[in-house]
Amino acid sequence: MGRRPPPGRVGLIRTPIAPTAVWLCATLISAGCAPEPPGDQADRAVRSIHVSDASGAEVTLSGPAQRIVSLVPSATQTLQALGADDALVGRTDFDREAWSSALPSVGGGIEPNLESIVALQPDLVIRFGGSQDPRTPRRLDELGIRHLAVRPDHLEDIYRTAAILGVVTGHEEAADSLIESIRQGLLELSAKAATLPRIRVAYVLGGTPPWVSGPGTYIDEIVSLVGGDNVFRDLSVLYSSVSPEQLLTRDIEVVLYSGAATFDRTLAPRARLASVGDVLEIPGPDVVDAAYRVAELLHGRSLR
Repeated sequence: MGRRPPPGRVGLIRTPIAPTAVWLCATLISAGCAPEPPGDQADRAVRSIHVSDASGAEVTLSGPAQRIVSLVPSATQTLQALGADDALVGRTDFDREAWSSALPSVGGGIEPNLESIVALQPDLVIRFGGSQDPRTPRRLDELGIRHLAVRPDHLEDIYRTAAILGVVTGHEEAADSLIESIRQGLLELSAKAATLPRIRVAYVLGGTPPWVSGPGTYIDEIVSLVGGDNVFRDLSVLYSSVSPEQLLTRDIEVVLYSGAATFDRTLAPRARLASVGDVLEIPGPDVVDAAYRVAELLHGRSLR
């Protein structure tokens, strides 16, 4: 299990990282024995929905969710991308897009205000799947509120989250289209980056000593896809703090650091420093644009 990264936005990359949970395929089961032909919203509402979430739990709904509280910003954005944002009735303080500002906030994604959640009368809460907040799922169970865990640690999780959210909202076709669009966009970018020299990169999330992205993370995958080689791919955890000596001996060409981080240039005196801002904060539907931005910072020019 990875160690705790520096404090950051809840439900994003800066949270305690555990090995990837086993995700089972989301399936939609008709109430009858025979396949049910496509119908309108009223038809969909009578169908029973069964999905496996990021924690491996089975979640059952009597029909598409109508009132959703999202505790994970990437899930909030995915619901909007699917055209299911009309079902959203609550968000977190970290959902700052203009379109979501009219929704009431329930606080943070970790240990949110449960009274606020109850007042919104949700039929589904989307939460972050991790061991750092055992109270929230336990209390939701006690209150009889269904909840579904997502955990966007990796690129593949973006696709799986979109697929599951498509199922629980009755927007499966939109989810399929979104997944295909992201896959194709990243494939095209990868082909462009393949013609350019590889660059040795460190991605710093912040903290003292600095926390960096290790192997197999969403960040590591994006950096690799756009032509970077993560100099900390030999770490045994997904995210970790590193000593000044480790930074000084890694022959780093570019240090990418997040918007909330600062970086001491003396720790990588020969490297070029580039602030990524918050483009990699939310591993959701805007991942292609985020990847293009990282590519531009690494290679010094746009690949569009």
